[in-house]
Amino acid sequence: MIMLSAAARVIAPVLAARFDTDSKAFHHANTESRAAAIAAGTKLRASARALAEAFGSATFDRTRTMAIIESISSEAISPRFTDYTGSTQSVMAVDTLLNAMVNAGQVPPGSAQAIRGDINRAYAAVKDPNDYRPLEFRRALGSAVRTIRTLR
Repeated sequence: MIMLSAAARVIAPVLAARFDTDSKAFHHANTESRAAAIAAGTKLRASARALAEAFGSATFDRTRTMAIIESISSEAISPRFTDYTGSTQSVMAVDTLLNAMVNAGQVPPGSAQAIRGDINRAYAAVKDPNDYRPLEFRRALGSAVRTIRTLR
């Protein structure tokens, strides 16, 4: 969800806001009733379809991919961001996007390799939910993202 929301904010900001609102409403509706969940799910499905159409017609070039990484990291390395699941999703998203840029020829493999140590440290900080280390995670991912920024 973190990568999806970040990509939506970059590619289709208006749809991103709608998707976020509908997602929250869906999660809340699940605590109310089956009918409320179905109604909210229908609305969320429409938002997701609109996003899928926007993604289908968008180009994910280097600039946009960097903006998505920036969006993910702005939430992930914030001192307020201490959620294990979100941290795990964030490091996986940054890693996936960096690999995608290498595979698309947008970032040289050697440059990506230089970032690998920080990404691995971020993974290590979220390896075990019972031993989650948020400060270590934020430092490692923050360092990775600072290095990624130099690749612009």
